[in-house]
Amino acid sequence: MSNIRLRESRPLHAGSALTIGVVTLALSACMVGPNYHPPAAPAAPAFTEPAKPVTAPTYAAAIAYHNWWKIYRDPKLDDLENQADAANRDIKIAIAHVDEAAAATKIARSYLLPTVSGQLSVSRNREAQDRPNNGETDQRAATYNDIQLPLVAGYEVDAWGRVRRSVESADATQQASAADLRFVRLSIEATVAIDYFDLRESDQELGILDAMIADFTKSLALIDSRFHHGLNSDLDVEQAKTILDETKAQEQALKIQRAQLEHAIAVLLGRTVEGFSLPSQPSNPLPPDIPAGLPSDLLERRPDIAEADRDVAAATAQIGIAKAAYFPQFSLTGVAGYESTNAVSLLNWENTLTTLGASAVAPIFTGGRLRAGVEQAQAAYRECLAQYEKTVLVAYQEVEDQLAALHYLDSESQAEASAVLDARRTEEIALQRYKVGLVGYLDVVYAQQAVLTNEQIAAQISGQRLAASVGLIKALGGGWTGRDTP
Repeated sequence: MSNIRLRESRPLHAGSALTIGVVTLALSACMVGPNYHPPAAPAAPAFTEPAKPVTAPTYAAAIAYHNWWKIYRDPKLDDLENQADAANRDIKIAIAHVDEAAAATKIARSYLLPTVSGQLSVSRNREAQDRPNNGETDQRAATYNDIQLPLVAGYEVDAWGRVRRSVESADATQQASAADLRFVRLSIEATVAIDYFDLRESDQELGILDAMIADFTKSLALIDSRFHHGLNSDLDVEQAKTILDETKAQEQALKIQRAQLEHAIAVLLGRTVEGFSLPSQPSNPLPPDIPAGLPSDLLERRPDIAEADRDVAAATAQIGIAKAAYFPQFSLTGVAGYESTNAVSLLNWENTLTTLGASAVAPIFTGGRLRAGVEQAQAAYRECLAQYEKTVLVAYQEVEDQLAALHYLDSESQAEASAVLDARRTEEIALQRYKVGLVGYLDVVYAQQAVLTNEQIAAQISGQRLAASVGLIKALGGGWTGRDTP
């Protein structure tokens, strides 16, 4: 390893300082390694799955990046989302990561500037008479004080861009952390909305079950009365009891599901489960029409794509850092201050000291370590690039999945609404025919079960449509107006 050091033990002159400054600027003009270029990503001209056209300006056409949930116009949902944004622990962790990355960027930038430190030292020394450096002067043993008060400055000349590439990498990492914060926030917000709509769908089903239990209770009373008058058999009574008990059991199972959803929402809001409850609201709105836009829009909207892109930028800079290790490292050092054996005269001009030094350290043999470092950085870049491409492809898939879900759930909802009407009509006919003795009560049981099943399915489809609409907004990036650049 070559190590060249130049030192001057006299005050600096303007010419020397100017020469060093010019050399420093010349050396810091170059940067090794590749520059970042936005990675290419495959983009289809349009989504395959159909989306409902938004023919006129609507609330859905202007979904804000930071409060997209307002499209549902539900004050309770607004309140829950605001609480989650303020107190969710995953969001707080992501915010801490952003702050950590910001501090790392400040550290990286600090190496662009000289380091200056003050060093005060006080010592009392005794040198022997027969010390090796006494020579032939035959000086006696000496005891003296040594007081030093210098300022020490050091500066690495960024000749090959190592420091600047480090700043580039830190900046990109900070931007990736900010994009990750937006992705975490969006994921939490979407989960809150989906759990909320699932809970409302449970309320719908509980309302259906409550109504059916009331109907089945009346039917049981009617059957029991007819049995006591000899118009029905005990089999009809037991069948009526069976369907009533089955429905009550379904209600208890659904209450478990609702309680667990309530608990999940409480945790998402950063709260303990105790004392948290949401009042029953057995209704859900229709999902809004959401403009899907073009596939290429996802590259700007999705925070996870922005994060992957910044990871590519950081990995690109790391290649430059690894390549800069092949070249000499230049450093400048300077010392200016005072030294004296007497504290009273320490600050006299005669006791000033100055030193200027320059050093160059170049690798000669490293056993392949530098080459391996470049190969490692290049492999990390390829990994980030592949991850970016995968993220883009998954983003397209998620949008297509939700568009397909909304399309087919819309058709399924219409068909199920007809099925509910048909089942209710069938129940009416079966009950009328039973009352006149044309059919047995088992036919009525089948008809009532069909009504219950189809009404539950209709409620479930309603909840699935809302969940799919939330999923589509999340897949599209959570909004596209008034957004902050990650």
